[in-house]
Amino acid sequence: MTVTEPLALPLTPPPGGEVLHHSSRATVIWGDCRDTQVIAQVPNGYGLLCTDPPYGVRFNSGRSDRFTEIPGDDGSVDWPNVLADWVGRIGTTRGLAPSRHVYVFGYRPDQLAGPLRLGGTAELIWDKQDLGSGDLSSPWGPGHETFTFGVHVKRASDRGKGAGALSARLRRGSILRYPRPGRGRARHSNEKPVPLMADLIESSTVRGDLVVDPCAGSGSTGVAAVLSGRHCFLVELTRADAELAVERVQAAEHLAKQMEAL
Repeated sequence: MTVTEPLALPLTPPPGGEVLHHSSRATVIWGDCRDTQVIAQVPNGYGLLCTDPPYGVRFNSGRSDRFTEIPGDDGSVDWPNVLADWVGRIGTTRGLAPSRHVYVFGYRPDQLAGPLRLGGTAELIWDKQDLGSGDLSSPWGPGHETFTFGVHVKRASDRGKGAGALSARLRRGSILRYPRPGRGRARHSNEKPVPLMADLIESSTVRGDLVVDPCAGSGSTGVAAVLSGRHCFLVELTRADAELAVERVQAAEHLAKQMEAL
């Protein structure tokens, strides 16, 4: 892999992607997360899969036109099947380490349990404390997003025995309340707040673990991972967003170094 300087070019990523940033704390790749050459680059036995794939909500109903539609946000991509390659296919021991966790926004546990080989699962809710985009003809505006927590158990026999069902370090409620980035400050159409992502990461990893996000968007997962003392491996398909993720991750790395020096 070669590391190149970010360039604002509206191109399709090459096979295997292009590494825009690589350091001891973070890797950011401009690439297609469905590309087997990209998937092969993630270190084996990583600690957490945490991602928000485009899941067919077509964000732009009632939203500012400064954001373009996210590629794949038309419901045409089978994301549970795509993410199965990231945790490791049945019959393999690669991918996410055994008994480690996943967080996937936009999907219910029953949609992910089979493809991602999950033992214990929970449906969680992000309370945005604000109304989001949606069907403007409805009197009810969406103020939350659902997402799935699960424990990756590679062996079917272990899942059958209930492995992974008791994995929480501290039992908590299923509703997480974090305000979404305010209007005019969001850098991505579906940007997640860093404190929310940090909460998930700190609940499911220890310092030094590798956090993987194959649909990185503007890089909130990576920022939260770096600031929490973890490492991150990010992949993003849209060039502009990948470059933004690099900028944000580099800023987080600089801040993390300053914090370590105190």
